[in-house]
Amino acid sequence: MYWIYLVIFVFLVFVPEIIRGNLGVFGEETVEEIVLLFLGGTIFIFYLIRDSQIQKIQKELDEKRRENNRMLKDLTQSYSFIGEINRKLEIAKNIFLGLPEWSKKGSGNKKESFEYIMASIKALTKSQDHCLLFVFENHFEKIWELKSNKDFACNPFEKKLFDKNRRYYEDDQFMTVISPENIEGIVSIIKIRKKTPHQTLEDPDILKALATQALFLFVFLQKNKRLKK
Repeated sequence: MYWIYLVIFVFLVFVPEIIRGNLGVFGEETVEEIVLLFLGGTIFIFYLIRDSQIQKIQKELDEKRRENNRMLKDLTQSYSFIGEINRKLEIAKNIFLGLPEWSKKGSGNKKESFEYIMASIKALTKSQDHCLLFVFENHFEKIWELKSNKDFACNPFEKKLFDKNRRYYEDDQFMTVISPENIEGIVSIIKIRKKTPHQTLEDPDILKALATQALFLFVFLQKNKRLKK
């Protein structure tokens, strides 16, 4: 398009040479002014057309850039989601297949036997303050507890709030998961302090499975201890 501007510019320069004499009722100067006005208007129209084309191209580029950014964000989230799923699958695999390995530690310190479970709770909830409780289901008498932080108040919630058909509770401060079933009247409870009031568990079921495995291990260790006496 730039050659058009060049041609018009050359015409503008040579208008005085091209226009010779009067044109009908118009004098020479008037004709030159009309031609110059026409050529100037033509340049302005071409400029508007070109500017409109540039703006259109710019909008398309901006839209493609935004679309690329959305795709990149979605791709990043997808990789993050896949990584999170793989991590949860690894934890789940160890939950369901790890009892024989954990049971080998039964002759040692009880806390050591639950190290992986406590680490899994931390990994799944990203919480520094959490605990594992074992209580009698009927009257919520605490049997044993394991805390990630000694200053964390790890008390079970009131029995009147307990519903056997509901195994996950939360309020503005805590999230609580209870093993779906009891063994010998004992249930395990995982209690997590929230980082923010709006925090919630994405997948409570995997924590329920973790609570169940913790309960199996606890009962196994209790029986093992009694047999050795």
